[in-house]
Amino acid sequence: MSFYLPTVSVIIPVYNGERTLAICLESLLNQNYPRDSYEIIVVENGSTDRTAAIAQSYQVRLLHSAERGPSAARNLGIASSHAEIIAFTDADCIAHVDWLRELVQPYSDARVGGVAGEILAYKHDELNIIENFLDEFPPLQNFMKGEVEFRPYLFTANASYRRDILQKLNGFNTSLFTAEDVDLSWRVQIITEFNVCYAPQAIIYHHHRSTLKGLCRQYRQYGFGEITLDMIYKSQPGYPRNLSFQLRRILKQICTLPNYLISTGIRHYRLRRGYITPYQAAIPILTLLVESSNIWGKLEALVATRLMTNTDTFTQKKIADYIQRYY
Repeated sequence: MSFYLPTVSVIIPVYNGERTLAICLESLLNQNYPRDSYEIIVVENGSTDRTAAIAQSYQVRLLHSAERGPSAARNLGIASSHAEIIAFTDADCIAHVDWLRELVQPYSDARVGGVAGEILAYKHDELNIIENFLDEFPPLQNFMKGEVEFRPYLFTANASYRRDILQKLNGFNTSLFTAEDVDLSWRVQIITEFNVCYAPQAIIYHHHRSTLKGLCRQYRQYGFGEITLDMIYKSQPGYPRNLSFQLRRILKQICTLPNYLISTGIRHYRLRRGYITPYQAAIPILTLLVESSNIWGKLEALVATRLMTNTDTFTQKKIADYIQRYY
């Protein structure tokens, strides 16, 4: 069986990633892919821990981004690469040995401009309750399609693009500190003649959030990012979400919160009686935190975008300034 084997640059933006960077790089250096056909570029983003020293101990290219944020870091990596395909993952990810080989196969079709793979939870020995929750209800699912989704999107935990497309689009929008990967995948589909597709056998294992603070922050950003995208793309033909839709959705989310509180009380009683496990008892309260954080992020974004009433006065810089202040 023949395989399509283009040259690839794998770009990893990282900030204070000493805890997971080493195992990430080891997985990338041991890919089932010709070693002279791919490179690994680590873009350090102002870390204050041992991130740079760890990267220097491996056979990778280490760059330092003066501009903060993952978008700027990825753009620096793109500008420093000459490979045909640019692949992205994160420092808290571990690549399956066949990840690169599977990720690039769809590019044998000249109409394909971007490819995303499967993102699964990394199963280490002692998953805590929050990690188990995110394993059961995964937050990162590439190539989602649905009635209220605009176009398929590619999360940069496991995504790739043709390099010439990224150059044409000037890479990631550095004024976005959340949803910048979704924005890029949509621009590829709107502005260029290329399609994006999904490669389910291109697997990345992701260290999910392990703390309540991290969980809430993640879903708060998701809420903010969704409203931000609505503001940017609301004039696109076929865009399914508007202000009225979001206000109805937020109201519906708010109305479900008491149910989670009631369920929490019931499950706490059942836990004390020994009928369920601590994890089963924690599901409704974790869901409550996820939903309330998501609502919080959406409401912040609606305020930041002036409830999306005046496109002319809206600027992405305003959103970026708001995110830098609160995130």
